[in-house]
Amino acid sequence: MADITETKETVTSNNLTYSVKEDDWHVKKKNKYVESAIFIFLAGFLYGLGYHYFVATCKFAPGGIGGVVAMIQYASGSVTTPKEGIDYTTLLMLLLNVPLLAIASKTLDKDFIIKTFLTAVVLTVTMFLLSQVIDRDYKFTITLGKNPDEVDTGIRLVSAIIGGAFCGLSLACALKVNASTGGADILGAMLQKKNPHKSVASMILVVNATIMAVSIIIYKDNLMPVFLSLIYIFASTVTCDRIMQGAKSALKFEVITEHAEEISKEIIEELGHGVTITPAKGMFHHKDKNLLICIIRPRQISRFQDIIRKYPETFAYVGSVNEIIGKYNTGAKKHETKK
Repeated sequence: MADITETKETVTSNNLTYSVKEDDWHVKKKNKYVESAIFIFLAGFLYGLGYHYFVATCKFAPGGIGGVVAMIQYASGSVTTPKEGIDYTTLLMLLLNVPLLAIASKTLDKDFIIKTFLTAVVLTVTMFLLSQVIDRDYKFTITLGKNPDEVDTGIRLVSAIIGGAFCGLSLACALKVNASTGGADILGAMLQKKNPHKSVASMILVVNATIMAVSIIIYKDNLMPVFLSLIYIFASTVTCDRIMQGAKSALKFEVITEHAEEISKEIIEELGHGVTITPAKGMFHHKDKNLLICIIRPRQISRFQDIIRKYPETFAYVGSVNEIIGKYNTGAKKHETKK
């Protein structure tokens, strides 16, 4: 197998000279600390926004520690009838995470523990400021400050979907830098350590199911809070999965051609991705050909197709790639050549 990704300043292969060298395609090196700080802030901030504006006043427990806080707020009446002074209910988001993280530190890695704690701090501060300073009467939430008993089912359904999407976006930001939003995620990870034959997702589901069961006793009305919680969790999971898969996804092209060098040259120079070539034989006419393998970003598919169409008797097919591991130009930018 011949790999032509290792290009030099002037590389000649079968009388073809590439006009770029490997260093011309520059992948920006990200500052990991800055990146982690940004995503941790976004994770906590988005969770706090989603909880305050779409969960707190809609009378359902979204699972995890957020569900526990929602039930306490509803039982104490602090959501629609704020008490004099400061209501510290939202600080439970952090206080309940601290002992969980302390226990989890014995089994889970230190990086995860620290980042999850910082995420919990951000989301707790966000929720506290929103509920006690910015929108103390909940008048800017989806229910416009109405009593939870006066909120119709349609609004509660919409709030579960949108609130779940915010939570999913928050979790995706956290997972991006090896963190989580705390609560059920921590418990699920710890339970999975004790039950290695089970998945983390199934363990998190057990935790959330327990909280949803308790919510039936708290809300008493009917099973609607449970259904809303299920919708919230579903929306959160789908949103997180779509974002995570979308960020890591790519397309794999396999091209069978007699013009391997020419096509490879264009892919390298125009798209900034390497190509791997392996010999192949077309059995219909018993012609010697080559199989080109190339991974590109979805947004580059049109330019890739334009390259392929230039060469007759070329056959190509494409498949999806869920994740890329190893060296890959994820954010390549071509340096401008000074004349």
